[in-house]
Amino acid sequence: MNIVSAFVVFSVTWFLALYCLLPVGVRSQEEAGDEVPEGAMTGAPSKTNFRKKAIGATIISAIVTATIWYIVVERIITLDKLDQFFGIEE
Repeated sequence: MNIVSAFVVFSVTWFLALYCLLPVGVRSQEEAGDEVPEGAMTGAPSKTNFRKKAIGATIISAIVTATIWYIVVERIITLDKLDQFFGIEE
């Protein structure tokens, strides 16, 4: 696996992890008891904690990328093995 492939895997998993983490722990302004300005939605988040979620996404994607890198470099899963697993003959 070259550096470009690792970067692509990291980027895709980072955004996927971030999108999964975004709704975690979010409370609306109404639930938090904040004063809702006129014209604002009551369901808007009070605090997003984006920095913590970005750090969590980075950690998750680093682990996933390292795991995929190990699988590719050590040839644990190859295209030939996938062909045999799915019963595809040449």
